[in-house]
Amino acid sequence: MADIDEKIADFHVRLGKLELAVRGEQVPQQDSLLKDLVELGAALIALFCCYQGLGFPNHYYQYLFAAITMLCLYHRGTLPYPNKVQDWALLFINIFLTAILYKLIIGGGEPRPLAWLSYPTIEGGMTSFKISWAAAPGAGWVLPLTSIQSFFLVISIFALMIDLSLLAGLTTFILTLLAIPTLFSFNWDWALPGIVVGLFSLYLQTGSYAARVKSNSLYGKNI
Repeated sequence: MADIDEKIADFHVRLGKLELAVRGEQVPQQDSLLKDLVELGAALIALFCCYQGLGFPNHYYQYLFAAITMLCLYHRGTLPYPNKVQDWALLFINIFLTAILYKLIIGGGEPRPLAWLSYPTIEGGMTSFKISWAAAPGAGWVLPLTSIQSFFLVISIFALMIDLSLLAGLTTFILTLLAIPTLFSFNWDWALPGIVVGLFSLYLQTGSYAARVKSNSLYGKNI
């Protein structure tokens, strides 16, 4: 008889937890308007600072990788799916901000590393002549730096996906070396604050979403 009473009591406890879990899922907590405005304001400040320091994206690869990055973050649930006007605004701001930040590692353009190659030429006669320099045949060679950087970025992402940490570290190191020459062309007085505020904005978005998920599933565990 005691065993039956214990099972009935345990059943009521489990039923109560299930009721709380269902109630929590039916009434999910929402971010306050103030928190939404803070997230949106931080994203706008980061976008303005990064634009001042890094400029507009200079290649469509940056938009492509930014869209893929945001798609993965939203698909994996790191960022909440947009269901309000400010959420949709944050989505587009995040994509454009990420595209600007991708200028740090890709978008080096098409430099001409052998532009200094030249040879002397003599013009004029025996009594009146001058020496000038003409570009050598290889001086016009163009290095597709943006394509090379994008290639190493794809290899790094693929290596991380299949847990090849050594290959990912090597390609990331090469990618960093390739990006060093372009880093000196940025205005870091604006770029650095923009990067910090942009990371803070993403932290706010992911933190608030994780808190909502944890709150809604708190009573749904260990039922």
